[in-house]
Amino acid sequence: MTVNVYLPVAAALLLGAAGPALGRRLPPAVATVLLTAAALATATTSLASLALLASYAVLRVPGIAAVGRLSDAVLVHGPINPMIGTVAGLALLALLPFALRAGIRLYHEAAGTYRLAKTFSAHPAAIAVIHDTRAQAFAVPGIPPLPGHAAIPTRIVATDALLRTLDGAQRRAMFAHEQAHLRRHHHLFLLLTHVAAVVNPLLWRLPDAVTAATERWADEDAAAAVGDREVLARALGRAALTNLPPTVPAMAQAHVGARVRALMAPPPPRRRALAAVIGLAIAATVWSSIDSARETDHFFDTARAAWHLAHPHIPHSASAQR
Repeated sequence: MTVNVYLPVAAALLLGAAGPALGRRLPPAVATVLLTAAALATATTSLASLALLASYAVLRVPGIAAVGRLSDAVLVHGPINPMIGTVAGLALLALLPFALRAGIRLYHEAAGTYRLAKTFSAHPAAIAVIHDTRAQAFAVPGIPPLPGHAAIPTRIVATDALLRTLDGAQRRAMFAHEQAHLRRHHHLFLLLTHVAAVVNPLLWRLPDAVTAATERWADEDAAAAVGDREVLARALGRAALTNLPPTVPAMAQAHVGARVRALMAPPPPRRRALAAVIGLAIAATVWSSIDSARETDHFFDTARAAWHLAHPHIPHSASAQR
């Protein structure tokens, strides 16, 4: 077994620590796509690596190898130290409560988003204005048709307090921002990143980083649509929108100050070299996981073949035949 089995775990630790900083340095659209892809890749590969490492420790338990018809003589000289496998197994157990808590939170947030979409499903217009003393606006993602349920279209919801706060140009910028959320399907990026954080809680900071990136992405789209970056910056500053569910993309998410400063500056540079490095890192992580799985499969084939050589009177089971 080469170092490949450890690379996905290292990638998850690195991404969990450096992901937010990378999101701030990359252009928002690139940051959204790359961070989401990196979260999914590292979540699945790191979980697989930990499970693979833990399996070596489990197979060293007396009697377990015999159940799988694996040779103890081969396993004892395995490429993974049992202590490392034990640590990996303990790490999986330690992460489990955090994964359960993140999964429950994601379920409640998704259910809240669904209820919100249902609430405005009967509204005849694509933009719904509601009475509320808080200045708020948010985009409600649509829901495809389900068995027994009609499709629910996308919707932009704004409060009358917000509309009174902004002038005409700022309202157009606000609506362009929310339309960008819907047109770019930002809710899907957020959902996938939250799922990755459930699979591997080490990535718990990634959903917030992707949320910030989608907000900046929508800001850039809206600024281009209205042709004036300062208009949206002034709208953000005046509105100070708050108190929205974290799963619903909206102008009022956190990082408003950073977003205003970004809008008052020129459009962000592309940083192609950094994006290419991250893309290569994602590919290397996936490749290392595939390669370690291949090596493990070969090792277990060897252990299985050795077991059958030591027990020639026992026929190969159908499941053991290759």
